[in-house]
Amino acid sequence: MCYWRQWRKPRTKVRSLMKLGVSERLAIACGITSKGPCRSSKTKGINIALGNDYLASKGLVSLRDIWINIHYGR
Repeated sequence: MCYWRQWRKPRTKVRSLMKLGVSERLAIACGITSKGPCRSSKTKGINIALGNDYLASKGLVSLRDIWINIHYGR
């Protein structure tokens, strides 16, 4: 959601999604949506582009993994 809000304009959203490997048609459908950032962050195109692997490569940690380590010691 934070990346989505950072891109702000529909044209920037479409270009950024296409750079991250989303097809043009799906990027346009996601980029021009009138949904809010929380709701649109759950769409297929955004999840393809900004998946867990991408976010981990940017240095973000998974709260799920931290929770599992704390509670189950793995």
